[in-house]
Formats: sequence, structure tokens, C-alpha cells
Amino acid sequence: MTGTNPGHPQDGQGNETVQWWSTPPASTSPGTPITGTEPTVLGGGQHGPVTGADPTVLGAGFDAYRGVAQPPPYPQPGYPAQPYTGAPYGQQPGYPQQFPPPPPPRKGGSAGWIIGGVIGLIVIIGAVAGVVALTHKSGGGGSVVGPDKKKIDGNYSMATVTNACALVDPTVLRKWAPNQKGQPTHTERAPDSSYGGGSLDCRATYDGAGKYGSQGSDLKLEVSFQSQYGTPEFNSWKDYDTKTTGSGRASGSIAGIGEQAYYATYEQTYGSFVSLDYTCATLDSNMSAKVKFSIETATPTSKDDVGAICKDQLKKVLAGLHK
Repeated sequence: MTGTNPGHPQDGQGNETVQWWSTPPASTSPGTPITGTEPTVLGGGQHGPVTGADPTVLGAGFDAYRGVAQPPPYPQPGYPAQPYTGAPYGQQPGYPQQFPPPPPPRKGGSAGWIIGGVIGLIVIIGAVAGVVALTHKSGGGGSVVGPDKKKIDGNYSMATVTNACALVDPTVLRKWAPNQKGQPTHTERAPDSSYGGGSLDCRATYDGAGKYGSQGSDLKLEVSFQSQYGTPEFNSWKDYDTKTTGSGRASGSIAGIGEQAYYATYEQTYGSFVSLDYTCATLDSNMSAKVKFSIETATPTSKDDVGAICKDQLKKVLAGLHK
């Protein structure tokens, strides 16, 4: 509070500068300035560090606190380093072997067995080759001998044949076509001196008299002699000719020619002509023989007529090759 206290006659002269918190100087003479600090002001308007022990002043007593010796800091507990006594990392101990190692192979043992086996094999092969040579050939002449001699040296031979077409009569084709078309072709394959075999072929063709020259007739002869290896050619011929089925086909057996014989026909009708294939074949002793007629005519041809001519030609072949 500021101001004077009126109503008291003996009160002194009021001083507007006097504050309740001021400390009057030792001399109370008028005009002497009042000094002190206002406790409501942080720091009391003084500059510099705060000193004193007034509890109303922030930081009071800090000087005294700084002058007191501080206790030493608590030592932090430490742990001494443990010495490493373990062994350095190294190779892990191996596990004990469960089975004893196999004994080392003997030097030279395998090589000896291999060499011995090769030598033995060579000896066996040589012996077999010698037996085969003695069985299939004679000592000096090279002729066929042995148990298969009868198989290939049968009742028929081609030794005197120089033209296979001489075994048949190609002129029978004129019955269906009047004009011969070139000379008949033929092939003679001699048998092997050791294994037998051999074959004969002939083909003759006549032109037809049709409007467009398409009508004609053809004769084909095949003869095969048995060899030491394989089966008679008759078997494959019969399988193909008689087991092939379809429209216009027929087949059957022929009696009275060789050990066995068959025929097969195949007829087809076209716009301006009819074609007929007639086959007859036989197997006798060491020989297979087949005759085939292929005929084209404006009207169907009698199969009976063609069959009779085919059988006659087949018999002619057997007679010409018989020994």
C-alpha cells in the first residue's frame, strides 16, 4: 500500500516513495533515498547471480549449496573379465567308423581275369566257327553238305534254264488280246554254291483291241528255290493272296499239283472294261512256283477258263524244272 495516514496530528510528513518492503537507511534525514528489493519481483531487479538465504527468492541459498563439499559418486560395480580357458575352434572329433574298410584289391588280379576271359571267348568263337565251316562246306569243293543238303537239293533245278519265259507259253494271252507288246522279259538268278536258293522271273504282255487300247492281257511267272535259310516263298505268297479280303476277291485250294497249291481271284468293274487278276501257285519239294494272269476286257471274263489255263501253265513249269 502507498499513501499517508491522515487523522493523526503527530504523524510525520508523508513520503510517497516509501514502500512497505523498503529498508530505511540508518539516517532518517529527509531526502535520503530508500533502498531494497521488491520481493514480488523475480530477482528483485538486480543483475548477476542470486545470493542470500531469503527463501522467497528463487535460487536463494544456492551459493551456500555450492560451497558444501559433495560426496564422491558411488562406484559402479564392475565384473572382472573372465579368462577364456577353452580350446580354440578346430576340427571336430570324428565319429568312430562302424565298419572296417574293405581290403585293397590285389594288384593285377582283375586284369588277369579280364585277359583270361577274352582269350577264352576268342577260343570259343573260333571253335564254333570251325564247326559251322565243317558242317556247311566240304574240304575242297565248296559244295553244300550236311543235314540240310536234302532240303535245298530237291527234285527241281534251274541249272539248264537260260530263259525263264521258255517255261511258259505267252501266246495264250492272245485269247484276250491279239497284239504282242514287245518281247517278254526274263531274269535268272543262279543259286549260291554254299547256301542254295536261286530264282526265275518272266513277264509277257499283249495289247487289247478295245476302243481306247486299254484292254489287254499280261502273264507273270515267279519261281523260287529253297535255300538253307528262311522259309519257302510259297508261304508268303499264300498269306498275301488268300488272307486279303474284300469285294471281288475269292480264293481256294487246288488239288493234284505239287505238295500243295492254291488259287486267288480279284475282279473289278470299271466304266468301259472289267479287270481280272487270277493267281495260281504251288509248292513241291524244293521249289515254289506262281503264275498270274491280269486280263482287261470289255465284258467279264470266265474265271473257269482263266483258271484252267493258269493250272496248265503251272504244270508246264513243274515239268520244265524237274530233274
